[in-house]
Amino acid sequence: MERDLLSETLTDFGMTGVFYAASELAAPWGIALPPMPGTIVFHLVTDGELVLDVDGETTRMTAGDIVLVPHGTGHAITDAPGSRTTPLFDLPRDEVGERYERLRIPGPGPRTELVCGAVSFTGVGVARLLRSLPAVLPAGRGEDAAWMRAAFEVIGAESRQSRPGSDVVTARLADILVVQVVRSWLESATPDRGWLAGLRDPLLGRALAAFHAEPGAPWTLASLAGEAGMSRSAFAARFSDRLGEPPMAYVTAWRMDLAARLVREEALPLARVAERVGYQSEAAFNRAFRRAHGVTPGAFARRGPAFLDLVPGPAAL
Repeated sequence: MERDLLSETLTDFGMTGVFYAASELAAPWGIALPPMPGTIVFHLVTDGELVLDVDGETTRMTAGDIVLVPHGTGHAITDAPGSRTTPLFDLPRDEVGERYERLRIPGPGPRTELVCGAVSFTGVGVARLLRSLPAVLPAGRGEDAAWMRAAFEVIGAESRQSRPGSDVVTARLADILVVQVVRSWLESATPDRGWLAGLRDPLLGRALAAFHAEPGAPWTLASLAGEAGMSRSAFAARFSDRLGEPPMAYVTAWRMDLAARLVREEALPLARVAERVGYQSEAAFNRAFRRAHGVTPGAFARRGPAFLDLVPGPAAL
């Protein structure tokens, strides 16, 4: 069931590009990217090299490398360690499309070309999955390297020329590479805390699978513990240790995340949404939704498709 839930999460990223940029940079140069909570930021070097600095952790990248900054942390990319940086949005740019632009920094030194961007997501499980990821996530070099390299070559070619649709091709291939990097990490990662650790726990995983199959069922601590084959106290302690939050807090948070997606994307009547997430009273559902998201369901729906970080709370360690 762990595999099914993870597959569903990866399939249902609900990814939306916040921005994409193809850059041609000549040394000396440096770009400071601001914090972008609720996004995955990626950098794909198509020619040359650069240094990525995320909270003092540096990664040297060369042509063909792709690195994710999964938590939207503010960071810098430079031609060399110590180079002066300019805030990203202070740089001149050519707008190719609504969310696609080209950056050029002239200079006397070696050239670097890259494609970078930030993507948001609406999938209910995605935020929890990403919280399990490290602060910096480079692409693996495993069995998928060949087709990833092919995608990289297409992105590089499209980013160097202004053909009709180049922005669309570049953005879509970049999105695919982002998901693939996450998927490759999942195949080798063994975190001991966080959502992924909970799914892979042989006892907690059973309870989580049962809950996610029927989130609107009348779940209690006792019924969840029963699915895991544990006492209530042992289950609660193990759940809190692995996932960083009490079981029923997790149930409420997941239901409210699901409700937010149903309200915004499916435009269901509120009574139907309340029923699907386990509330028999529409008034009780409205109160719970407002506590979780700060606004009523109606106001939330009117906000449109802008990204909301759906899973506040303790960070997965």
